[in-house]
Order: sequence, then structure tokens, then C-alpha cells
Amino acid sequence: PGESNKMEDSKPPVKGEQVDDESGDALSKLRESCFDNCALFHCKTADLIQHIVPIESIAKQDAPQPVLHLTKAELKRRRKLRRQNKQRELQDLQAAGLIPAPEPRLTLQNFIKVLGDQAFLDPSKHEQKVVAQIQARQEAHLQRNQEKKLTKEQRAAKVDSKLQSQVDSAVAKAQVHVALFFVKNASHPYHRAKLDLNARQWKITGGVLECPAVSTCCVIAEGSSQAISKYIRLLTVRMNWTTGPDGGEIEDDVGEGKEGDVESAVRHKFDPTNRCELVWQGMVTKRNYNHFSFQAGETPDQCRKILKQKGQAIYWDQVMQISGNIDSSLGLKLAYSDDDDEEEEEEQEPTVDADGNAPMAED
Repeated sequence: PGESNKMEDSKPPVKGEQVDDESGDALSKLRESCFDNCALFHCKTADLIQHIVPIESIAKQDAPQPVLHLTKAELKRRRKLRRQNKQRELQDLQAAGLIPAPEPRLTLQNFIKVLGDQAFLDPSKHEQKVVAQIQARQEAHLQRNQEKKLTKEQRAAKVDSKLQSQVDSAVAKAQVHVALFFVKNASHPYHRAKLDLNARQWKITGGVLECPAVSTCCVIAEGSSQAISKYIRLLTVRMNWTTGPDGGEIEDDVGEGKEGDVESAVRHKFDPTNRCELVWQGMVTKRNYNHFSFQAGETPDQCRKILKQKGQAIYWDQVMQISGNIDSSLGLKLAYSDDDDEEEEEEQEPTVDADGNAPMAED
């Protein structure tokens, strides 16, 4: 029987079986070639068809967790319960003997009541003990405050982050506060340093646009409401525009024997007729400046074009009206002035002849 099995295994394959295997291989190769030829890479109209991008079902996405905001009363009650549980745990540990019980808090008013008969046996000794305990509590309190005290850099960083958060919230709410000022002369280094440093400190953007030809400066400040209110008080109340910080005139020391010494000395003098006025205060939807800078224009028209690029040409028009200058290109004129009233009164005064009679009106 074993030999018969070997004879069967060694039989040559039938001719029909070879044909089926070859045809199956050819069929699989034909399918692969068809799939390769039908790919989108070979299709000329694939770029013209908009293929829909599959979107994940909303039901499969995780639902957003609701945020629960507590009121002040609820937060207060929650803190009270948390402290009660912590105190109860300490009392349980003390009752079990795992931690020692704290010493009674003695003062000069209650130590006789707390100690009882012991206080009457040696009152001086117990009084010294109470005083030492009070001093230890005071030192521990001061030490904790010293450990929690922020350094100079940390305090500055805290104030800076607070101001930046106020500005970010104002920009996010589209409520950027703007203040527009008129300054007659802002060429002195003292005034320029005040304007620049305080603007940087309070995260205020904008700038100073100067036109020496008409003695007019336009100061634009934009930032948070708190920063703008402080900046308004600085320019209109705190700063002295006619004299120095000590109330007297200050002039920078200039070397001799160089060209331009006289001009620089005049430039650094305080102008006794200088003034600053708040022209307009309001809100805009977005910031128009990235930082605070100084810029100068040779003519009023050039200054107006500079602000027109930002869409703020009306700012320059308002400043020119406050300054009292007349711009020939724009035809700006004060709406009311005393000179106009005097001219009208002169025109209305009737003339009288030598006999005291008024002339007759001509037909």
C-alpha cells in the first residue's frame, strides 16, 4: 500500500489542470493591470470633478463638556466647607494620636482663663511665656509675608501682564479707546521722553505728528480705557508744557566752537506759550498702529496725507481747527471768532451826516 501511494504522487499532472492554473494567473494579472490603468492618475477629467471630502459624523464626536460658573456666594460656601473638612481631618489625626495637638493660642487677655489655677501659682512665669508665644507668632507672620513678597522684576511682570490683558480684551471686544491731543510744540526732549516712555509703559500705540511750519503737533493715543484715562491726565494735568519739571526753564549744555550750537540751544528751550488740549476722545473697532512713534511733516498738506493713509485725515482737520490755523488747501476756518463779530458790528453801525440825520436809503 505504501508503494501504491508513492506511485500516485509521482503521476504527471493532467493537461486540463495546467490550463486552469495558467488561466487563473492570467486573469489575476489582467485585473491588476485594469485597476492600474483605471486609476485617477491616468484620468484626464479627474481634476474637473469635485470630490466630496468625507466629514466625521457629529454623533461620533465627543460632546463639549458644559462649564459651570459659580456665584460669589457659592464660591464662599465651597471654600468654607473645604476648610471645615481639612480641620476635621486634623482633629481626627490628633484624636488618634498620630500627630501632636497644637499648643493653645495664648494672649495677655485670655491666658488666665485658659491656664486656670496654673496661672495663679506663678503669674510672672506664665506671662513671659505668653509674651514669647506672641512674638513667635508675629515673627512667623512676617516671615510668611516675606516669602510671599514678589521681587521687583516679578512686580513689573505682573503689572505688564495685567496691562497687556486689558489691551487684548479691548481689541477682542472691538472697543479700542482713542484720545486725540493738540500740542503747540513737542520738540523739547523732556516732553518727548514723557510722551514716549509713558506710552510704552501703558501699552499705548499711536504717535506724534509734528508740523513746525504751523507750530502744530497731533498726538494720537490708542489703548485700553484705563491706560487712555491715565494718559489724558498726564498730558492735560500733570505735565507742565511751559516750564521744566521743577517749575523753571531748563536748557541743555551745548559745547562751543561747533556749527549748530545756537540752533540746538534754542530747540531745547521751553516755549512759554506752549499748550496742550484734548481734542477728541472715543472708541474705534481696531488698532491702526503697532507701536508709538514720532513723525514730522514739512507742510500741513503732507501731514494730512500721512494720516489719510491710515484713514484718519479727520484727526488732522480737527487739530488744525483747535490750533487756529487756516489751511488754504482745505479751506478750514474757525466756526466762531471775535473778529467776525466786530466786523459785523461795524457793518451794522449807521452813518450820520453833519446835521445829525441818517442818510436816506437808495431805491
